Amino acid sequence: MRLFVAVKLSAQFQQVVTGFIERIAQNSSGVKWVNSRQAHFTLFFLGEQPSSVITRLSPQLKKVAANNHAFTITIGKSGVFPSWKAPRVLWLGLEEGEKPMIRLANQVAEACRKEAGNLKSGKRSFIPHLTLGRVKTSLPVIDFDLFKSGVTGKMSVKEFALIESNLTSQGPIYHELEKFKFKEK
Repeated sequence: MRLFVAVKLSAQFQQVVTGFIERIAQNSSGVKWVNSRQAHFTLFFLGEQPSSVITRLSPQLKKVAANNHAFTITIGKSGVFPSWKAPRVLWLGLEEGEKPMIRLANQVAEACRKEAGNLKSGKRSFIPHLTLGRVKTSLPVIDFDLFKSGVTGKMSVKEFALIESNLTSQGPIYHELEKFKFKEK
């Protein structure tokens, strides 16, 4: 099973992202845009794991959720990996809620590393971002002025999920395995 842990988007947040992708995509080429219905903030990518890891990991993720409260995030700024001169991934970042999202991702990463085997300990620090597209050609056509303008959107993060990703020729298909709700204030 190919697994990851993520914060899924609210329906309203999804609509904002959909509109932004549609505006950018209509005059671009060389970019594979994400299906906004599947857009999410990845907290930790586990990769290929045996199904038995879910039994060990689930109680640990429940503990992480129990130690967190809901928080608000707002998107706005856009960015790219690895650089503006050679973009490979196009994303939206957070204006508000970055610190609690990073704290949550660190707690999830610790739980995943403890309970799942064969995990690489990444050297890169976590940057909360919402992937919008992946550049597929060396000379993509993108209206970077429009892309850099970003978009505004707000949502309350009240939970995260363990998700299975099945790769297909049409793109990944995600199946939510379990939700982990934060404790009430």
